[in-house]
Amino acid sequence: MAKAVAARMKGDDYQAYHFWLQICRLFEDRSRVSRVTIEADDVKSLDDVVVDLAPPVNDAGEEVSREFYQVKFHMSYDGSITCEALTDPAFINATKNSLLQRIADAHQQLSSTGQGYRFIIFSPWVPHPENELAQLCSADDGRLDLHKLATGGPTSKMGKVRALWRDHLQLTSDDALFAILRHVRILATPQMGLLHTLLNAQLQVVGMAPVSAGSRIHPYLSLSQNFIKTGTNSFGADDIEQICRREGLWRGRTPFEPDARILGIRSFSRGADFIEDTTDAHLCLLNRFAMRKLAAGSTWDSITESVTDFLAASTSPGRRNLLHLPAHGSIAFASGYYLDPKTGIDVLPVQPGLGGRAVWGRGSLTGKAASQWSSETVPIRDDGHQLAVALSATRLIRGDVELFANRALPEVGRILHLQLPHPGPESISSGEEAFSLAQEVIDTIHGVRSEDERHSPTCLFWAAPNGFAFFLGQLGRALGPCELYEYDFDSMAPGAYARSMSFPLVR
Repeated sequence: MAKAVAARMKGDDYQAYHFWLQICRLFEDRSRVSRVTIEADDVKSLDDVVVDLAPPVNDAGEEVSREFYQVKFHMSYDGSITCEALTDPAFINATKNSLLQRIADAHQQLSSTGQGYRFIIFSPWVPHPENELAQLCSADDGRLDLHKLATGGPTSKMGKVRALWRDHLQLTSDDALFAILRHVRILATPQMGLLHTLLNAQLQVVGMAPVSAGSRIHPYLSLSQNFIKTGTNSFGADDIEQICRREGLWRGRTPFEPDARILGIRSFSRGADFIEDTTDAHLCLLNRFAMRKLAAGSTWDSITESVTDFLAASTSPGRRNLLHLPAHGSIAFASGYYLDPKTGIDVLPVQPGLGGRAVWGRGSLTGKAASQWSSETVPIRDDGHQLAVALSATRLIRGDVELFANRALPEVGRILHLQLPHPGPESISSGEEAFSLAQEVIDTIHGVRSEDERHSPTCLFWAAPNGFAFFLGQLGRALGPCELYEYDFDSMAPGAYARSMSFPLVR
């Protein structure tokens, strides 16, 4: 009995954490979130957390006005989500309707309203790697690949999945099934301790008091329980501010820069990343990637073109621009390269960190401190005429780059490895430091390149914040031709790099 009660209480806390993460969206700059509801009354089948968006956000061509979150907690990692589990009521501790039936019921209720919507399943469990669901579910934004699901005949693996779901919902066609599934997102979420850390960071960003480490009482979770008990369960920003002021949890905040234009480029998705409702304009490249790798039919050249076209259309001299970059490092570099200081366009990156997001200004290089980079040269082959540069800021990459160069870069003669004193997520603390470090990298490369190396493209590898990559790109024209490489974070295999973009840009 005690274990069952503990599991139910943990599940309530898990739901409350996600509720407050959505509440934080109410206070984001340029937020489109107008209301957040816990245990919603209007849609019974998916009622854990509901988010109203005004104006709607664009999701793959559809204007989405409402998000419905189903939060499913598990006490351990001893299970996974499968195609079959979605049809089993026991998967959500129910006796009658499965999760897939709940989604279908919600779709039937909402499809006639004229509003766009999406159903988001939050769970610490992930799709089983040997189940067909793992092939269908995107690790970036959780959407199901309906093109892949539509492939194959009735006896193929995907045909059997279609039949399983179609028959379970008593549908007569695949089109009717796809009309439901296109709204579904399945997202793996971190364990409770990381949710606590993530929420604390978001609370500080939006002006609410974080919860002290080791505190026996979590005031936000207690408030959630009270909201449900009293039936006061739907809130706008003003409502939450008044409640937090009354409870001594409101600190207030100043927007980044109210008059700045806020932009975003996204090529992968994070759990609390909602740039579509906090930006004036954004470029979504999720459909160009399968997790961190290029999707079939996509090329880095086409991505470079999309990035530069977006920046050309969204920026102009005379106004401050702030750029969010939940994207590959190469995209951050390309953004800076296109927006180099000579364009006269004022753009600064917004850098996320353990304490929230911060605008990274360049500052001035006058009176800068002594170099923080330590330098070493790694010989690869005697007849090589290219220089590879490895920058270890957030993690050490010397070994991976050396493996890759030996295996796949026959023209590289040596590696210039530059390392910060203590590589880690907080190794670069500000925009001023990042810009200074980027300038030092350029200067160091200029100082060590031989004549042969100057006539060949420089190969660039780094593990560093995207704010730093943006500044490196702004200064990158001084390097002449260069080639960028991306690490395969999905496999984490030794030396798992692949070439991405090349500069100068050629259209």
